[in-house]
Amino acid sequence: MAQAAALLDEHLPKDATLWAGLSGGRDSVVLLHVCKTLLPPGKLRAVHVHHGLSPHADEWAAFCEKLCRDWNIPFTLKKVDVARHDGQGLEAAARRARYQAFRESGASHLALAHHQNDQAETLLFNLCRGAGVIGAAAMPYLRKTGDLALLRPLLDVSANAIAAYAAAKQLRWVEDESNADARYRRNFLRHQILPELASRFPAAETTLARAAGHFAEAQELLDALAAEDDARIAAQLTLLLALSPARQANWLRYWLRQQGWQVPESAVLHEALRQLAMLAHKPDSHFELKLPQGELHLWQDRLYCVPPLAAPPAGREWDGNAPCAWASGWLTLEPCRGAGLSAALVAGKTFTIRPRQGGEHIIPQTNRPRRTLKNLLQENHIPPWERERLPLLYVDDELVAVPDIAIAAGWQCKAGQSGLRVGYQRTEDRSCLTLCQHT
Repeated sequence: MAQAAALLDEHLPKDATLWAGLSGGRDSVVLLHVCKTLLPPGKLRAVHVHHGLSPHADEWAAFCEKLCRDWNIPFTLKKVDVARHDGQGLEAAARRARYQAFRESGASHLALAHHQNDQAETLLFNLCRGAGVIGAAAMPYLRKTGDLALLRPLLDVSANAIAAYAAAKQLRWVEDESNADARYRRNFLRHQILPELASRFPAAETTLARAAGHFAEAQELLDALAAEDDARIAAQLTLLLALSPARQANWLRYWLRQQGWQVPESAVLHEALRQLAMLAHKPDSHFELKLPQGELHLWQDRLYCVPPLAAPPAGREWDGNAPCAWASGWLTLEPCRGAGLSAALVAGKTFTIRPRQGGEHIIPQTNRPRRTLKNLLQENHIPPWERERLPLLYVDDELVAVPDIAIAAGWQCKAGQSGLRVGYQRTEDRSCLTLCQHT
């Protein structure tokens, strides 16, 4: 298993503990045994994800626990609830739950038992789904997902070599009956399509895995080009549209992945770019595209990835003493001097917090006419998707403060007096928007 040793030596930091995903099947047992022989004592742990989908799931978990006990390897069991989302099948739902469990395990580096035949299968699977270059690249040796690094030390090892290793070491494992069920698309490819290909092209699995490597190299070049474009255009639409259509699509895919978002199908992505091109040079244009992770917005010639936004409540009373939860954020009043709301004027008052309804007015400066809140929001460059979520602070039905925008002139703290700083902290971006307006 020289390939596995080389990969771990290259990508696993010397002081890191490697976790191994252990299903109990032959491939994962071989992976665990290989890692056990390559790593020093105390630098290997195993994690088993209990999906609860098979009547034998408890037996598999018990097998994995005993195997780790026999090999003196720390063992972690993670039970998951496989819930389907967005019409996804059982395979995809189980995979999503499994990877979420891996991320929550506390591991920094996790080894998975995918091998050369899995790589060929994944390439065919993704091509049948109409995947582009990144999908055709199949599985990488190393992939970062948040703070977790996923390693595949056996990716260049054939299934036959893994079977030979297991026999030579007299290893034991469990069989998942679902692996033989051809109703699952991957099993159909594994048991019917790939063997048929191999009957005509004996090296089919090896060459398909090699092709995935070529696609991975191509994707690396596309990402490098997109990174250069990203540094230059900084999500600005007019600069994006100066690129060729192919580079526009390449950048948008790259940019969405950088946000951790799923890239939409090619038809959706190109339709979005077509609509954006029609809005170019229109400063008041607003574009919105709903995606699984949130919404893509155009505002003031720039693109924004906006996560799902909590709707504000209809209104609530607040004494100002403790932070008030509001639309995925917190409204606060903090003592200050010579700025913000006058502490004396609001002493003993009960605030009412309301969302924007339209038609609100406020006088932000003495001896100046009333201003519409709509104009103030536009002048302060508040994005449209944020305007309806801003908490408006009222006293006796009078609008006295809008965080980050204005404090009514008649309620402002004078120089040297005690004031209250109005703050609204959004949990999505962890930014704190505060207003400390001087008279």
